Amino acid sequence: MTRTAPRRAATRRRSSAAFDQAAYEREVEEFAGEQGEAEYANLAGLRAELDLAPVYQRHAGLFSSTAIDALRQAAAGTEPAAGRARRLLGFAVAGHLEQAAAPFTDRIAAAESTAVVVWRRERIGYRRATARIADIADRTERNALDERYRMAMEAINPLREERWLILHGQARSLGASDYVALIAESAGLDPDGIAAGASAFLAESETLYYAALRRYLALIEIEGGDATIADLGHLLRGRSWDHYFDSSRLTIVLTRTLAGLGIDLSAQAGITLDFEPRPAKSPRAFCIPVRVPGDVRLVVHPHGGHDDFGSALHEMGHLQHFAHISARLDPADRYVGDESVTEGWAFVFQYLLAEPEFLAVELRMPADAIPGWLDFGAFRKLYFLRRYAAKLLYELRLHRGGESAVHRAEYAGLLGLLTGVRTPDTGYLADVDDGLYAARYLRAWLAEASLSTALRDRFGAAWWRSPEAGAFLREMWSVGLGPSAEDVVASLG
Repeated sequence: MTRTAPRRAATRRRSSAAFDQAAYEREVEEFAGEQGEAEYANLAGLRAELDLAPVYQRHAGLFSSTAIDALRQAAAGTEPAAGRARRLLGFAVAGHLEQAAAPFTDRIAAAESTAVVVWRRERIGYRRATARIADIADRTERNALDERYRMAMEAINPLREERWLILHGQARSLGASDYVALIAESAGLDPDGIAAGASAFLAESETLYYAALRRYLALIEIEGGDATIADLGHLLRGRSWDHYFDSSRLTIVLTRTLAGLGIDLSAQAGITLDFEPRPAKSPRAFCIPVRVPGDVRLVVHPHGGHDDFGSALHEMGHLQHFAHISARLDPADRYVGDESVTEGWAFVFQYLLAEPEFLAVELRMPADAIPGWLDFGAFRKLYFLRRYAAKLLYELRLHRGGESAVHRAEYAGLLGLLTGVRTPDTGYLADVDDGLYAARYLRAWLAEASLSTALRDRFGAAWWRSPEAGAFLREMWSVGLGPSAEDVVASLG
């Protein structure tokens, strides 16, 4: 089972002579499969341990300084080889950091899988707590449980702090001034430029957002300025809409939607749909491409209501994207690329819930209910846009140094100010994804607007019922992960 020493030796032999990029890419594919299996088992609630550290150890040569130097040299060459090398460089740099931090990543995952929040004689799994909080109608009880949940989060924070110290230190060891500079170089992102756009959006949407927030908070008898993050979670849970989002119809809706595009979900090879409830399952739906395109897994932790449908549609966008990538492509084009592209496709499917005809036909929502739902959905989307914009502004400060006490205050202050709800500082690390992923989400929202508009313009308002649209999507997906979000949008004409 363990092939650590031979694999490292082989990597050293390649590095001491010429860098063998084809062999490197083949090992990228091996690594992706092992990483995907480990992440799926833990995040799907099947195993408490994540065990990423052994995976990184077995493939240490992928993330060595020698490999990074070779890829940097290749990335400075001529196109299209340079673009391919840049994508592999981003993969190698991210892996270099994660390899060093993997023991802490494993410990955090194990802690989150096994932690229990005890409340009113009820034992609630840590990963299940946020859904339970959102379901509680009584405000006092809701916030009491949230406080217990935050205590459990705080207990894990020392591990998160150690992990980020390692990641920041590794960024400097690779010659970057800080973590932000390393991500900008290796991932081809412009974090400060994206943040400038996010700041402009926050200013432009402020009046509209706060008016909507006050209006919706009034429905649950809370004054503007007095709401907590737990109160907002309950509001966004939208329980009054549950009868239109019957969980027993979730698979039917997914199957019908794809059938309209000429995709038979029930006969589709190489995909897994995991909707089983498990106590330790991640509260965030996710899609893991274990082997592209032959083994792609969609996982949703159902907790009822519209979010199950939105999450499943979002992850279905990921799944179909990965499942339709051409198997003939090299590993770099199947596993490594601009995450904003696949997030953009995921948003395209998620926002079918903002299409009146989809609501009427697929969800059987009556005509007089649709305007209210669309208004609620627009408010919810605006909240998440503002939240991720705020997260990016915060993360740029977090990753450029400073004391944890300052970061706690910045997190609570920025998120609280820009979303309009009191935000505890305990989430200042738990709420942070690696690699400035908030910036990738913001780019994906921009891409989604162009992709959805192109689908409507070419195939009509109900494009999801067009086999021609399905053929167009399959062609777009087949090219793999090489094109950037900007490239994909430009290809639309």
